[in-house]
Amino acid sequence: MTTQEKHTLCGHQNCFFDPNPFPHLLIESFFSQQIELDLLNWFNSTNNWKIITTDFYEQYEFSLLDFKPPIELNGLTDDSWIDEIRGLFKKHFNVLKLSLADITAHKHTSGQSIGIHNDFIDGEESHRLVIQINSNWVKENGGFQMLFNSDKAEDVAKVIRPLSNSAMGFEISQLSHHAVSQVIDFNRFSLVYTFKAL
Repeated sequence: MTTQEKHTLCGHQNCFFDPNPFPHLLIESFFSQQIELDLLNWFNSTNNWKIITTDFYEQYEFSLLDFKPPIELNGLTDDSWIDEIRGLFKKHFNVLKLSLADITAHKHTSGQSIGIHNDFIDGEESHRLVIQINSNWVKENGGFQMLFNSDKAEDVAKVIRPLSNSAMGFEISQLSHHAVSQVIDFNRFSLVYTFKAL
């Protein structure tokens, strides 16, 4: 992934910051089309997926710090690219220093969902960027990202379509309640960068 292939981060009209219901950033188009396609091909072909089950979700995942991406996607773990994402959070979330916690790939298959949660682990993680890789997604496939005003299911503030190559960055706190609706007849992929404020 060269500098020319990378999308300029949030310097223009396709990047929107919203403080409600908790501080978050929406980006309409994150990677180049080639990187998006390479990611989709890798996610569809890799055997790295491991199922994880908790009390509020079931999903397949793996860390890119444990399983390196193919050569055409090596840039995803490069320090220069991670610094670009750090800069994105520093600009929009008033944070000075961030340490990378993990880079993970997520897959939800038909019937899977994520219940309401806030990702808050006593300050262990502070900021997260979720990039959707969902070619040919339609609304009937579900898997919507939902943001809440509280931890109550009826208190939905925003519903976000998981359009391929879109991204959401947000500040993790006790108020960052969100969920993913049930996926239907589809494999829903995402790439997640997680940081800790220092």
